[in-house]
Amino acid sequence: MSEQPETRTAASAVVSYLLVVVAVATAAAGVVAGLSSPPMSWITCLVFLLSVGVTAVYQMPIGRVTGLPPFGVAGALLVVGTTGPNPVLEVGLWSIAYFISRVVTTRALWMAAQWTGVAAIGGIGFVALSRLLIGLGWWAPLALVLSVLAYMLIVLGLEFLRERGRWSIEHTFGLSALSPWRLLGVLAMCSGVAIAVYVSSTGLLGVVDGSADELRLARETIPLLVVALLFYGAAKRRQTRDSERRLSGVVDAARALPWDVQQDPKETMVEFARRAIDAAEFDVRRRPPGRNEIGARFSPINATDPQLTPESMAPDDEVTEEHQEDAVEPTEYLVASRKNGGAPFTPDDELALDAIGHIASETARVRGAYDTLLDRVDRDSLTGLPNYNAFQRSLSRLNEDRSYASGIAVLFIDLDQFKRLNDTEGHHIGDEVLSTVATRLRASVRPHDFVARVGGDEFVVVLTKLQSLAEAKAVADHIVANIGAPAMLGGREYRPLVSVGLAYSGHQETDPQSIVVDADHSMLAIKKSRRQGGPSFESSIGISPHRSSRINEIVAKAIDDGTLNVVYQPIVNTLEDKIWAFESLVRYTHPELGRISTSSLIEKAKGLGRMDLLTKQVIEASLKAAREFRKIVPGISVMTINLEVEQIRDEHVGAFLKDIVPRYPDVSLCLELNERSTKDIDDDLRAQAEHFRQLGMLIALDDYGSEASSVGALVRIPMDILKIDRSLVDNLDDTRQREVVRALQGFGDAFDYSTVVEGIETQDAVDVLVGIGVRHAQGFFYGRPVPFAQTMSRLKAYGPAGTVTRATPVTGSGIRVG
Repeated sequence: MSEQPETRTAASAVVSYLLVVVAVATAAAGVVAGLSSPPMSWITCLVFLLSVGVTAVYQMPIGRVTGLPPFGVAGALLVVGTTGPNPVLEVGLWSIAYFISRVVTTRALWMAAQWTGVAAIGGIGFVALSRLLIGLGWWAPLALVLSVLAYMLIVLGLEFLRERGRWSIEHTFGLSALSPWRLLGVLAMCSGVAIAVYVSSTGLLGVVDGSADELRLARETIPLLVVALLFYGAAKRRQTRDSERRLSGVVDAARALPWDVQQDPKETMVEFARRAIDAAEFDVRRRPPGRNEIGARFSPINATDPQLTPESMAPDDEVTEEHQEDAVEPTEYLVASRKNGGAPFTPDDELALDAIGHIASETARVRGAYDTLLDRVDRDSLTGLPNYNAFQRSLSRLNEDRSYASGIAVLFIDLDQFKRLNDTEGHHIGDEVLSTVATRLRASVRPHDFVARVGGDEFVVVLTKLQSLAEAKAVADHIVANIGAPAMLGGREYRPLVSVGLAYSGHQETDPQSIVVDADHSMLAIKKSRRQGGPSFESSIGISPHRSSRINEIVAKAIDDGTLNVVYQPIVNTLEDKIWAFESLVRYTHPELGRISTSSLIEKAKGLGRMDLLTKQVIEASLKAAREFRKIVPGISVMTINLEVEQIRDEHVGAFLKDIVPRYPDVSLCLELNERSTKDIDDDLRAQAEHFRQLGMLIALDDYGSEASSVGALVRIPMDILKIDRSLVDNLDDTRQREVVRALQGFGDAFDYSTVVEGIETQDAVDVLVGIGVRHAQGFFYGRPVPFAQTMSRLKAYGPAGTVTRATPVTGSGIRVG
């Protein structure tokens, strides 16, 4: 059963009182011993007190992390108690000097008394052991080293008990936070000082000219003064470094203004505080700092994310009285804390932390004011939606941020007969209609879509993360149906009527404004059809024919002219970290429209009846590239290309493969058959696949694990390589994912398949896969798909190395497939 907090608190209090009693008793015993025995020279006493006090200022860290108690060299001066005639007096004087030094440096009387108690117990052990060993005839330096070690063990043991053994890096029971090398350094330094003082004070360095009293005084004081001056200088140098660190942290915080708006200001504040102050932990909380802590008030006033999103552009939420009070008064603290036994914070630490907290508060205030102004500038006051300016920025961002496979669509929405409604019913009814439509739009779109009001009765919706035009049309139908629901306005039922133009984009646009223009033209075509006798009493959606037909023409011409580019991504042996194969992928960037997504490119090629031609071009380009790759790295002998299982028939690509592959006997061509396409495989296709294997080609089952993959796919077609889809390794912290991959690797080993895991992006993922037996991987961690020229440059610079020291860029010219 764990110890209750109340019990721990009571026990800690008892220990603290006992340590204070030890400190007081030791000092008192020293005073009594001094009064009842022949006194030391007052000069010697003064020098001894001064030397211990000054030397105690110098403290050295002993842990790998902040929070463990530092260790000083002052304990080495207890050697005076070893050589002197009155050890009780000398230990007592040492304790008094140590206590005064700790009070002056920490301004914590009670904590200084506790530390003095711990040090006094260690000092008693040091003097008792050293006098005993030297009295028994031990070699003095060895006796002093053992006594210093005993002193350290006693002090560290007591501090360990006070901390209840929580000396691990995770602040749990253990010793992992201790640094053995630093402890050895402290032991060596303390032992060296003790031996030096002992040798000097006992006259082992020779005799100097002068009277006996002068000689004794010199022996007693000069070593102490030298040690004091030496470590006083070291302490001041450390204080200077600490001051420089504090100043640097505060200056860095000021120079970084304005802080990164993408990052939480609290995280930024803690980051700069960590640079300025040596502390075990930092926290931002509502509770003020407590014992062994310092804090600065932080006012997170209006510290919001200024990024313009549909959520941030929603109407203002109701502000409660409590929130208003929080916006005026600082309610949080930036707190730095140390363990009980650690060195205390200094006033300079508090000033530095307060400065960083003040900078953070001012940053939050200015950012909040900026956000408020930006919100007012970019928001339509009537509906609370983003306005035209905000829409333009968001469209550009959404166009740039989407991936290859992600489409977007623009809906240009116009309220029909709105001017007549304003003229007949009044502008107040018109305003209600606009507000109602805005509310319904906001409720109809998905979380990642965007809504704006761009004109008097015009709205725009940007649909994102689309896979096809059909999906965009389905979402648009849902939106229009919600808008057209009846509404009671001014005591009368009103059914909003809209004309909607839809323009779909399956690729990243060079000029995203062209999508808006196409959507606007489609909307105007709907309105024109109404005027020419089209449907007048129902909402309509017009789809832009211009974009779809234009992309078809572009893709058809690119394939016919052979202007598509092939890029290559390495496949790596994870155990040897060597490339053994490349996968060939097709890319196309139009001079005006920009990049066309691979999925859109393939879809268009199929629809245009040019998929086989495209595949043949990729095969030929890949085999030519492989021959060049092998001239640099002979070990790279495999090129993989993607195709569907139906394409291996002779009437599609099969005959072409049988003709071209024998021309490249030094290259193994691997056909990656999509797992979804193998569902309808027949005996002829299986026989064709076996024939290809006899010709030296390899067969791979691609994308296994995506969507509704079945176990049957593993036995439908003969294969040599099993490629596991990235969706099965997107969270390798999940035990289930690891076990699935382990099982598939075991299946591959049992049937002599090479198993390749796709989508690897980090070293951590590689380590996990290696741990469960995976020997082959592919993903951005090893390299993005890049054109031929850049692949050649990589091989020339790094050879077959799977992991390179610099990122390989994605842009550039590649081998054309024609």
